[in-house]
Amino acid sequence: MDALRQALGDPPGFPNAMGQHEPALGESVLGYALAWSPVPFVRRLLAMGADPSAPADDGFPPLHTVLSLDRPDRLERLRLLLAAGADPDQRGLNDWTPLHHAVWNRDREALRLLLDHGADPSLAVRLDDFTTPLEDAEALGLTDMAETLRAAAPRTHRKACDD
Repeated sequence: MDALRQALGDPPGFPNAMGQHEPALGESVLGYALAWSPVPFVRRLLAMGADPSAPADDGFPPLHTVLSLDRPDRLERLRLLLAAGADPDQRGLNDWTPLHHAVWNRDREALRLLLDHGADPSLAVRLDDFTTPLEDAEALGLTDMAETLRAAAPRTHRKACDD
């Protein structure tokens, strides 16, 4: 990890910054690693303090990056981020929440993981049609995902009210 830090010019805030290399490699070491590095490397970055909810000007904060991957280990990466405290409701591209992303990807396993970590199925996008993940699932004819979201709505709403 020291060699990587030095190769990046020892940027302040490492591993949450990439210094002069940001435009070429993305906004953070973690964002790049999620797409291209082995899981143990991602785990080490998180242990070093990489922010699992780091903002991203490109619309792909960590959870959204993982949800957009076509990798066999994407769910393991998703679990790592959620266990490290990633915000399951963080907005991304098109103001989607991770649940919107999971619905549009028809990713039932990711949907369940996000809900198990407190994602709020009642959050609507704040542009275009102002839809919730449940409304998107219904519009796409994803009956099973819509039922999962419908069943989770009261549970997550109660959790929010208890906080």
